[in-house]
Amino acid sequence: MGSVIDKVPWGEVDERIGVQRTNREAHSPAISVFRWWARRQHPAMGAILDAAREELGAEGLVVSDPFSGGGTVAIEAVRRGLPVYAQDLYPWPVRGLAAALNPAALELLEDAADRLLDALEPYRAWYRRQEGDVVWEATHVLRVRVIPCPHCDVPIHLFREPLVSVASRGKDEKFAFFGCRSCGTVSRRRASVRSFGCAGCSRRWPVEKAGRPRPDELVGCPHCRRGVARSSVSWGSASWRPVLVQERSPSWSKNASSVLRPVGEGDPVGDVAESPEEEEALRLDIPDGLETRHLVLSGYRTWADLYTHRQLRTLLRALDLVREFDYPEGVKDRLALAVLGASEMPGYLCRWDRHNPKVFEAIANHRYARYTQVAVEANLLSPIGRGTLPRRLQAAQRALKWLVESAPMPSRIGVRQNGAPRRRLGPGEVLLATGTSAEQGLEDGGARLVLTDPPYHDDVQYGELARLFHAWLGAYDGVQANPDEHAEAAPNPTRGADTQSYEDTVAGCLAESRRTLTGDGRLILTFHNNDIAAWESLSNALRRSGFRVVGLAVVDSENAADHSKRGKRAFLCDLVIECVASAEADTHPGAPQVSTRADTDQRKNLLAAGLAVAEACNGRHADGLGVIYRRHLDGLGGTPPVLIG
Repeated sequence: MGSVIDKVPWGEVDERIGVQRTNREAHSPAISVFRWWARRQHPAMGAILDAAREELGAEGLVVSDPFSGGGTVAIEAVRRGLPVYAQDLYPWPVRGLAAALNPAALELLEDAADRLLDALEPYRAWYRRQEGDVVWEATHVLRVRVIPCPHCDVPIHLFREPLVSVASRGKDEKFAFFGCRSCGTVSRRRASVRSFGCAGCSRRWPVEKAGRPRPDELVGCPHCRRGVARSSVSWGSASWRPVLVQERSPSWSKNASSVLRPVGEGDPVGDVAESPEEEEALRLDIPDGLETRHLVLSGYRTWADLYTHRQLRTLLRALDLVREFDYPEGVKDRLALAVLGASEMPGYLCRWDRHNPKVFEAIANHRYARYTQVAVEANLLSPIGRGTLPRRLQAAQRALKWLVESAPMPSRIGVRQNGAPRRRLGPGEVLLATGTSAEQGLEDGGARLVLTDPPYHDDVQYGELARLFHAWLGAYDGVQANPDEHAEAAPNPTRGADTQSYEDTVAGCLAESRRTLTGDGRLILTFHNNDIAAWESLSNALRRSGFRVVGLAVVDSENAADHSKRGKRAFLCDLVIECVASAEADTHPGAPQVSTRADTDQRKNLLAAGLAVAEACNGRHADGLGVIYRRHLDGLGGTPPVLIG
């Protein structure tokens, strides 16, 4: 049989990805149902599945994704009526994928969403003020963190840079707001000024960009002029001062612009009283970790500390209402996921895009926001604004409509319990599973295509990022999820996991996938990384688990304008690797078939890495992977090497 990925029209796929990646929520609405990180592009996964049907035949084509994560493979398989098995180590993405796929009536979801928002309407009063006959509603409140100087005890307002925000998103906007570290006043000045005088204390400040902070550096005290180290701060005595409010009138049209201005007297920027009984479910200690320790070092002790009380009470009341509703499971699951998704907007952690005024989710860039000093509280019931509950409910409705219109409903959706017998999938069946993919729920030879993307080495700490959502899942279910993060592949020194651990874990999962494959089945995976060690581990894992590489391609994947990629040395493409099970007779396997163009430096580097992986995995080398990679890179045209190590 020929190569599957050689039948993919990669040029057309890249064009479709180029259209979709600027607004994936509009073109692939299913990704809005739940947050996950490093999702693969729907056009690429869909095209590979189409090619697999052409090459392997549609009859008996069962698809398996042992590193399911964001669920792209499962969703695209369902859209094609293919039976699919999807597994992830963590409960959050499996719950999210189940919610995205569970059948539901669109009219019932719309009715339930309206009922939920109507019941929560009184909570919007916390964000409203009246001016004559006009009611104004705050959509965002920006606060600066205030600490007493450890040397002179005078308050310092932690504006790392004077620019807090431009005044609006208008392309011709000429004004901006600048913060005073001394008194905390925010002054409206022309955006082009090189220095500004504070409207509160008249102190003059240069408008300059702050350099990258050293690990323990915080800020200089404007009063005694001594440096303040992060480790010297008593975060228990820190506070937050509201400085800017963005508001609109609910009577305005949907497309009317909001107004961003300094906080004034009578603005609804103060928090409500704590409700210990209500908030108890989130009073869980934040565990130490590579990512979560940055939260602890910034003074947060429990997950509840990340939120204002009015945010907490709104979300917890919403979950109570969903539990009480009498709707089918597919409807309630989507409501719950919308509420749980809004939990990624904690008011003391979210950041503000100063140059294009909007809020960023607390985990927008594959990590928790680090050392947030100007934080943004989103009004989670506002009909406008990123990440709010009304917007998430609308997204859930769009996702359901898109799925219903583009896919036959699965004949059955099951969730495998730990220890359940292995089995074979029937036509159109979906089986989801939680737990390590070193143990999978398919029978021997139960899949013909394994299509997946293993963790990209240490790029993303999935388990630590999911801890926030697992805490909220516990608040909803009443049972805390305690997944075994030690089974995660990504290297993490706080778990004692290194590159060898990564290789061992991936090899174990791929060996189990080989057990589930038919004799003529295929393993197709995507990968990119800047570190030679990651590629060497992947090559070793493939070889140890009994695969050899037969095909390579490169496909666009990331958006260069994305905040987490902009200005960074990051791959914007994925390498696609097609493998078959090794046989005893494969003593001198041939070179893999290359099915894509290599016309940019990034593509050449990825293809050279893939050729090196194939040569090492297929047992035709004596050199280290780095040497082989550079040899292939030279053969592709002398492109400068990107991989390090």
